[in-house]
Amino acid sequence: MLSEDKLGVVPAAQLTTEEHTKNNLPDVLSRWRSRNTTERERLRTAQSFCVPKANIAAQGYDLSLNRYKEVVHEEVEHRAPQDILANLAKLEVEIQQGMEKLEALLK
Repeated sequence: MLSEDKLGVVPAAQLTTEEHTKNNLPDVLSRWRSRNTTERERLRTAQSFCVPKANIAAQGYDLSLNRYKEVVHEEVEHRAPQDILANLAKLEVEIQQGMEKLEALLK
C-alpha cells in the first residue's frame, strides 16, 4: 500500500517508478489529456494507445484488448539438442568424479 500523500489522481508527493506500478492514475490522467495529440502517435505495442472509433465499430464495439494491441514476439535461438546432451554428459562425468572423491574421503 502507498501512503495517503501518494494516492489519487494528483498525489501530493512524487511517485517513484516502483510506486507508479501501484498508482498509475496520474499517468492515466496525463495520457487522457493528451488523447487528441501525442497519444494518437503511440504504437499499439505500448501500455496504452488510441484506436480510431471506426476500427472499434468495425469490431462490433468489442473492447477486448487483444483485438487492437499488437504483440511483438522475439525470436529465440536454442542450442542444438546434440550440444545440450554433450554438455549434460560432461557434467555427469564431473559429478561422478566428485562423488568418487567424496567417497574416498569417507574411507
